[in-house]
Amino acid sequence: MEVPRTRDPINRVKCVVDNCMYWETGNRCRAESIEVQGPDATTVEHTDCATFECREEIKKR
Repeated sequence: MEVPRTRDPINRVKCVVDNCMYWETGNRCRAESIEVQGPDATTVEHTDCATFECREEIKKR
């Protein structure tokens, strides 16, 4: 699910996944929007950021 990058990060979203193409220094997210999946989640471990795109995989394309 490729989402456009924005010039300005989503300031209220903290992201520590530094190999994501939307990650920015300071643990900020530059995705235009984010999608979190796990409709039947009962713990944080059961959730997943569906917006994640591996920076290294994008470079290989």
